[in-house]
Amino acid sequence: MSKKDDMLQVQLNEEIFLNSWTTIDYLNRLKEYALNMFEWINLPKTVDARFIELVLFEEGKINFFEDKLIGFLALRVNESGKQNVYNEFDKKYIYANNGFSRVRNLRNSVTIYNNYLRTPTYTTVNLYAIRLARVTRAIDLNIEAQKTPVLITCPENQKLSLKNVYEQYKGNAPVIYTDSEFNLDSIKVLKTDAPFVVDKLTLYKHDIWNEVMTFLGVNNSNQDKKERLVANEVDANDEQIEQARFNMLDARKDACKKINDMFGLNIDVKFRNDNVQKAYEENKINKMFPDLKEEGADNE
Repeated sequence: MSKKDDMLQVQLNEEIFLNSWTTIDYLNRLKEYALNMFEWINLPKTVDARFIELVLFEEGKINFFEDKLIGFLALRVNESGKQNVYNEFDKKYIYANNGFSRVRNLRNSVTIYNNYLRTPTYTTVNLYAIRLARVTRAIDLNIEAQKTPVLITCPENQKLSLKNVYEQYKGNAPVIYTDSEFNLDSIKVLKTDAPFVVDKLTLYKHDIWNEVMTFLGVNNSNQDKKERLVANEVDANDEQIEQARFNMLDARKDACKKINDMFGLNIDVKFRNDNVQKAYEENKINKMFPDLKEEGADNE
């Protein structure tokens, strides 16, 4: 392999590295958002709240059960066996990476699901991480393209002379001198100007980021943009964010009720943000007592 080929391979490896690590970086950032959305309350000391959210993010389900030796645990689970009328599998094969395993069923364990579709958050977040990485790398390449606007070709025997001419040009020389044998006709200048589109790509990147924030239930409304929207459009965006939160919270709330009924515990889960939790509770009250909301509106 020639020296030129070696340099090209090094450059290619660098690009592959940057592409991969940019994707990983965005995936980790979004994963942090997802893992910190909820706060678990009154969990037994033997149950790790972080591990619950990690497994729900990666696999979409985790099983809560009681072990005679250790106590209450929440671990990874594979479900199989017969299904009841609600398509719930009876056999729960529970396991841990250290080799620990147990078998439970619907009568002595509760599977906590990430959402009502029982799917992991990872699949969607990973797609957004790839999209964010691609547009970020496109921004990087567009900026790099601004640094090499001119490509000059010439015979090998004139290369040194042309370098000297260019040095004078870079030095802002008022007059550039060269010898009479310098063949201008043999020189070709190709302009490699790339349009500067970083601003457009950045706006597109913000759109992708806002979209995944909505999926994760994180408020992402741009204040300047909000001022240009009518009230109904702002409310519609807020409703999408709230609904995204409820999609995951409701599944966890259902599991808490089943766990408490089965084991006599008092476990609960809520949004880590108090304002979000308040909105959730108010929304539930309005759904349970719609007349109460209407009466309040009349009294105002």
